[in-house]
Amino acid sequence: MRKWLLAIMFLIIAAITAVGVLQATGVINLRPFIVKRVESIPALAPHLEIYRAGRDGERRLQEAMAELDAVRDDLIQREMELDARAKALAAEERKLTREKQALEEEKQDLLKLRDEVETVRSKFLELERLRSIYAEMRGRDAAAIMRELRPELIAFILAGMDPETAGDILANLDPKLAAEITRMSLTDKK
Repeated sequence: MRKWLLAIMFLIIAAITAVGVLQATGVINLRPFIVKRVESIPALAPHLEIYRAGRDGERRLQEAMAELDAVRDDLIQREMELDARAKALAAEERKLTREKQALEEEKQDLLKLRDEVETVRSKFLELERLRSIYAEMRGRDAAAIMRELRPELIAFILAGMDPETAGDILANLDPKLAAEITRMSLTDKK
């Protein structure tokens, strides 16, 4: 009898194992069958309700977790995009800063150039005023004053004068100085 009892227990264990393996592999689905059997037992019915509520809660929790994972993935993607934009903006900002600095330097150069032009212009106007003063003087008097100036300056003053007035001043200058001024005037025209 013991042998029969052992054989029957072995068969029951084998059947339970086989059913468990078939259930786990998805070949058979015993859940609805087991649920119906448990519902028919009045003492287990409240526990079945708790089981169903837990299963529904677990399903909702998994859905919520899936939504959170999707939101997290979306946030990570957005963060990467924002980081890329921030890097691009930083590069653009550095580029604009360099361009602004170059423009500032160019502005300073232009302001210096404007000041230089203004200085040259004022000197030119002063020279024009001197030229008109010398042109109004007698040739001998103008030559007497010009003897004290550099030959280049004399040549420049005479270059803008009426040829007759310039010739009168040259005639009253020292012949060597007059020749040098004439040579300068000829070289400048070449």
